[in-house]
Amino acid sequence: MLKIGIIGLGNRGKLFAQTVRDNPYAEVTAVSDLKEELLKSVADEYSAKPYTDYISMMDSENIDIVVVTLPDHLHKKPVLEAAARKINIMVEKPLATSVSDAEEMVDAIKDAGIKCLVAFENRWNPPFIAVKDAVDSGELGDVQAMNVRLNDTIFVPTKMIPWVNGNSSPAWFLQSHMVDMASWLSGKKVKQVYAVGSKKILPALGCDTYDTLQTVLTYEDGTNATISTSWILPEGLPTVFDGKFEIIGSRGASYVDLVSPVTSKVSGERYNVEVTLTSQVHGKIFGAPCYMLNSFIDNIRENTEPMVDLEDGVTNTKVICAVHESAETGEIIKL
Repeated sequence: MLKIGIIGLGNRGKLFAQTVRDNPYAEVTAVSDLKEELLKSVADEYSAKPYTDYISMMDSENIDIVVVTLPDHLHKKPVLEAAARKINIMVEKPLATSVSDAEEMVDAIKDAGIKCLVAFENRWNPPFIAVKDAVDSGELGDVQAMNVRLNDTIFVPTKMIPWVNGNSSPAWFLQSHMVDMASWLSGKKVKQVYAVGSKKILPALGCDTYDTLQTVLTYEDGTNATISTSWILPEGLPTVFDGKFEIIGSRGASYVDLVSPVTSKVSGERYNVEVTLTSQVHGKIFGAPCYMLNSFIDNIRENTEPMVDLEDGVTNTKVICAVHESAETGEIIKL
């Protein structure tokens, strides 16, 4: 039975705790969070030992895998601490918010001889897997262009993730997913990045980040992907996010609607739509994030390599850093 420690007990941390509970080969041994009431609640629910200090957790418990679900800018230290103790790691995307941090983390992981999965969960998302199969089989021909949008309502940066001020952006939070998908689906490597963005609404609310970012990625073969992200959709929308992914090939095209399938609920006050990223099926939880963590547990059990290579994590960080540099300077950034 593999022993799992979870650092960060927000929505993702709790989701992964439930995923582990449903896995027959793993158990939640310990959990860590600074919010003591939340920590006690989750620890009690999963019969895990609670720690406000994740270093103490790693030193005190015989952990096989640590799951890092802290905010974007706080991944480096727990990853380095886990690597120093030769504990396998699953870390939420992005791997890091600077290239130097990402490279230092990868060096530490390689030196430790452990496995690490950067949590690009859409590689386990059935609609994207269907597109990947169509590309790899030649059904779509050669990929010629990709057009992507992934937007959140303003609820996300102002209420859902209060740590965002100066620490994240629509590129780190949203584009990192789609940059990974575009490269994974097409098999192409980004050569250069051009981006534009605006900062009006959120900065006026005291949140130092971009409202919107639009990016053009150019690949080594000269084809392009456009990725548009925003954090200012109105809260009145029935879903907290909206997303579409279009991939155009020489012999066909494929389209993914990220808010479908959905469950609709109508009350006297509002029409609500719940996106089924994860689902409860007879008491057990399923969905792309769950498949991803279960896959990593299998990697450790069977001594196989994770689907996301460490270099994928570094490359993603390089691209998103280039997005911000381009938006700030107006220049095309070559990788």
